Amino acid sequence: MSALGDGLNQLRQLLVQLEDQSIDQPIGTGEEVLEAIELATAFELFEAESSGLLMQIVANLWDRVRQQELSPEEIQVVSEKMRAVGYTDAEIQEALDLDRED
Repeated sequence: MSALGDGLNQLRQLLVQLEDQSIDQPIGTGEEVLEAIELATAFELFEAESSGLLMQIVANLWDRVRQQELSPEEIQVVSEKMRAVGYTDAEIQEALDLDRED
């Protein structure tokens, strides 16, 4: 999953570079404008799909992890990994509270 995150960051950097270049070197034709919009739209869709997929993977893994007896250190590591893929502190805390109830 780390490789996917790295790939998304590289794509994001590429789009920023393309945006910077478009300011310095404006796009000349209508076709080029449409291609740039298409690229940006495709990236946004890819990023949203990837993010949703990662969140689902983490949720599934968290369900498996919750079935184990974890030490505080292990819970901290899991929380950090969840935070890294987009979970909020409130969502992590909710998952931990649910775990305590089980």
